Amino acid sequence: MTPIRIHAPVQWFAAAVSRPIVGHWLLMPAFVWFVGGLFLDGWAHNHGMVDNTFFTPWHAVFYSGYLAVAIVLTLLVWSTWVRGERWQLTLALPYKIAIVAAPGFAMAGVADLWWHTTYGFEAGIELLLSPPHLALATCMVCICVAPARTDDPERSAIARIPALLSVISAWSVASFILQFNHPFGIVWPEQTGIGETGVAVGMVGIIFHSIVTGLVGAWLVARRFGFGSLTVAVVLNALLVALMDDQYRFAIGVAGAAILAEVLDVVLARYGTSLTLRTLIRAGACAALAAAGYFTVIMVTGVLLWPLSLCAGVCVLSGCAAVAAQRVLMQTSSRAS
Repeated sequence: MTPIRIHAPVQWFAAAVSRPIVGHWLLMPAFVWFVGGLFLDGWAHNHGMVDNTFFTPWHAVFYSGYLAVAIVLTLLVWSTWVRGERWQLTLALPYKIAIVAAPGFAMAGVADLWWHTTYGFEAGIELLLSPPHLALATCMVCICVAPARTDDPERSAIARIPALLSVISAWSVASFILQFNHPFGIVWPEQTGIGETGVAVGMVGIIFHSIVTGLVGAWLVARRFGFGSLTVAVVLNALLVALMDDQYRFAIGVAGAAILAEVLDVVLARYGTSLTLRTLIRAGACAALAAAGYFTVIMVTGVLLWPLSLCAGVCVLSGCAAVAAQRVLMQTSSRAS
């Protein structure tokens, strides 16, 4: 393709948009709008502020946020067209996936409207796991993760803010869909004792989400994000999830865990520990400390019904499982490259 003959200001704008860092920054406010709309809608559902209708103010915010993201992605495609290029060949793979996922999200939204019209409005777990909602979440993650997957560790800390926001956005969308067993939702250690089914259910939720926290922390250190990035990520994710059931107290626990994990990483780096080993240690430390912070908050602000031996076991298991998961991811990545 040959460049399209258009006015110089338009060509300048197209050239600016085509730069990866500019695309990242254009997407950042759109992501805030998009993901914020999702959690606003979830908050409305969890607080009984949604009637049996698809057309709500909360959906308006959510889908207008999607429109903002779609406009930015359209600009990226347009900028390649102006330069006489094809976006399928020019753009990085994560952005190609995001561009395909954008119309996929729109189709899933139409399917969601049809689903509600045909089968009514779900409640509880059913609301989160309906096929249209799973399709919407999958497309959201594919869109939100694009800046993070194209991040360059050589850029300045300021230039990498969109990549950090990208990680937080994708992680938070996944947390939203999995909130039915998130430890910030039903606080099982306060509500169930030994011998009750809720103990096993609660353990699974705590361990799983602690592992995810560990993997996010490991990714941040592997990509050489600076001190404080992990704390910002876990606190923002915790506050968004806490919005669903007003459990903001747990943000303090994960903040403390993140700070300790970051201090540990600084100490390891100062003593010349390899990046690979630091990544594994960060995964285990984040997971174990996140679980420990969770139990500590319950002990300080409520009544912990689980014995300390069980709580300690959950923390240890979370850390070990996170290290194992990170090791598998590292081996898979090295084989793929």
